Amino acid sequence: MTTMQARAETNIVKVPEREFLELTQAALEPPFEGYVDFYGYHTLAGGWCMAGWTTRQDDLLTRLGRVEVRFERNTIEGEPLLLTFERNDVVGREAVGFLIFLPAPDDGAGRLLSLGLLCRAGTTQYLTPVDTAYQLRDAELLKRLNFIVMGVASGPARDIMDVRLHGRRDQVQTGLIEYYGYHQTAGGWFFTGWVGRSWLETAPPERLLITSDGADVYAATVACLYSRTDLPESAVGVLFFVPGKHDIIGNLKGISLRLGDVTTVMQPVINLPHLREAELGARVKADVGQTRPGPYRDRMANILARRPYAGEDTLDALSPAILLYVDHAFTCGPGGLLLMGWMLAKPEEVREVRVRCGEQVAVLQPQSFVRIERLDVMEGYGKFGFEDSNCGFITYVPDIVQPDMKIYIEVETRRFEIRYRNIPAPAPGGISAIKLLLGAVDVRYGDLVPAFDRVLGPAVEAMNAERLAPRVGRQVTDYGVVPQHPKYSVLVPLFGRLDFVEYQMGLFSARASNADVEYVFVLDDPPKKREAQQLFASVFARFGIPFRAVLLERNLGFAPANNVGMEYCHGEYLVYLNSDVFPGSLDWLERLSARLEAEPGLGAVGPLLQFVDGAVQHRGMYFERLEEYGNLYFCQHVDKGLQYTGAGGMEYFIGITGACMMLRRDLAVRLGGFDETYAIGDFEDSDLCLKIQELGFGCGVDHDVMLYHLERKSQLSGALTWRANLTAYNAWQHERRWAKTIAQKQAQEFKVPA
Repeated sequence: MTTMQARAETNIVKVPEREFLELTQAALEPPFEGYVDFYGYHTLAGGWCMAGWTTRQDDLLTRLGRVEVRFERNTIEGEPLLLTFERNDVVGREAVGFLIFLPAPDDGAGRLLSLGLLCRAGTTQYLTPVDTAYQLRDAELLKRLNFIVMGVASGPARDIMDVRLHGRRDQVQTGLIEYYGYHQTAGGWFFTGWVGRSWLETAPPERLLITSDGADVYAATVACLYSRTDLPESAVGVLFFVPGKHDIIGNLKGISLRLGDVTTVMQPVINLPHLREAELGARVKADVGQTRPGPYRDRMANILARRPYAGEDTLDALSPAILLYVDHAFTCGPGGLLLMGWMLAKPEEVREVRVRCGEQVAVLQPQSFVRIERLDVMEGYGKFGFEDSNCGFITYVPDIVQPDMKIYIEVETRRFEIRYRNIPAPAPGGISAIKLLLGAVDVRYGDLVPAFDRVLGPAVEAMNAERLAPRVGRQVTDYGVVPQHPKYSVLVPLFGRLDFVEYQMGLFSARASNADVEYVFVLDDPPKKREAQQLFASVFARFGIPFRAVLLERNLGFAPANNVGMEYCHGEYLVYLNSDVFPGSLDWLERLSARLEAEPGLGAVGPLLQFVDGAVQHRGMYFERLEEYGNLYFCQHVDKGLQYTGAGGMEYFIGITGACMMLRRDLAVRLGGFDETYAIGDFEDSDLCLKIQELGFGCGVDHDVMLYHLERKSQLSGALTWRANLTAYNAWQHERRWAKTIAQKQAQEFKVPA
């Protein structure tokens, strides 16, 4: 054997014979061709049905392992039931028809995009629906399915599919609907009639398929049986209650239900009476009186005994007690509602909690509440046997508030009783509401992201957008003659400490000339208006540098304050500058702008920022996931706190700080400034940098230009809980937009685009 042959021999991977045959067979299998002709959700069977054809002539029953169904809003996968049958209508193809049933919940999946056939040999073929493959309603779907199943040769596969779709045909029960009607006070529909064979009293149906000319409705139901002397012994009277609005059902055509493999179909009698509420209530009450004593009779009686909301609290009358109180209510945007309160109840006592406002109703989901420890509540009620110290809750309800309509809570017990709790008139959701909300919670690690996804994020976003929507009043004053055609606009927002303005202007005055610089200060702290006016007059009198002051009538936050200030900036280059950042050289503006002029692909540039002791405060940013904060990406500063040991020059990063950032003003205007979705401050600068890069520009730091940054010394508030949670909110917003981009970019070496 030659050396070359020996090397070749060592590179051979030996595959087991069985695996080799499977791989070879998969490689030789011709691809499927075909389409899905129709599809729909079978409510009684509880799954999706898809029918069509493929060119595969082999036995799909043995080759098909799983299917993957892609819809507009989700994807489901599983082991299907499958029927195949002859398709002689496919022109020019030797086709085989298929009918697939895949058990899955109907969760509003939307339009079908593709059907993936995952074969046991390892191959996957995707079939798409034909242009006319509409999603069929139950009635039309069942007609098509019956046509297919009846045409398939008898055998185990057909029998299994037939039972799944239709129940056991030899056990199909029939019955009649004798009267029905909508009961406004009870909040739903009553249907009364009889069926040929009853179910066990302990296991009544929980859902019905109601067919009408309006739509097919698959709805929850409360059911009970009652004695009928006018019926044969094999039949029994039946009463259904279906909660819902009046318009969910039109001209009634039938009711179907499934218990195990047994399907019951009830048809309406000729000239079916559609009763009004008064007569309907009397007849139902009489029928309920014929039912056997027990929990199902009690449920139906409680439904009939319901009373409409009359503006009073009635929840305290319940026994066992259900304690529910709302401490704070805030509006969130045009229709949203934020509720903060507490609830105590025995396990399984509460069936459903709803918020109502006029015609609007929303079901509250306790599993989605943000829970709060309420030791104060337990001190008062723990002695009554309640043990849930996390009984406090925060919940957000979108699109519920209607103008001039009372808002209240409706509690339904497991016995189907209904009682009411009034909600305090909601206060407008502004910055005070945001601080109260975020100051009340302490969510970290795995609890953080779900809390922001379900409640905190949407509520803060809606309240922040609402408070920023009205145009803010502002007072604009020029001190001296501000340059009309400056090269540079230096924009400084002010909040908290104002005395740094004096130090900044003192250092700015050391420049040889400020004729090409437009200084703009934006006061975002209205209570300090008088102090600011006195300081501005004093600074101008001492240093003589012209500048413009914009005094806002209400606090906006970092991003909108900068955006308002940008309206009064006219320079070719715009500099975002924090009030606690001070130049370390006289020509810092010229040197930063020289970088932008020399490199057209550079969108934003910042200097090296140092603490007063010379340690690095900022020389570029990267992102790191913080486990405590739900594994969200957080901005981190390279070498922060270390002495700078670099060689100078430019370095490019995924982001740079907005504490000192220069970019061309036309680019800033094109981007719309900082994104105001980020509340108060944090993440606006990295968001802007990522948008700059989306446009094909780079972001970098010029290490040859140095300024000093005291970092957050301009803010008086400490590390309050609400402030930490507000940072988490901004991180959550940032993550939703940029997580994928960050992961991709941080795997690359950052270079300025050519």
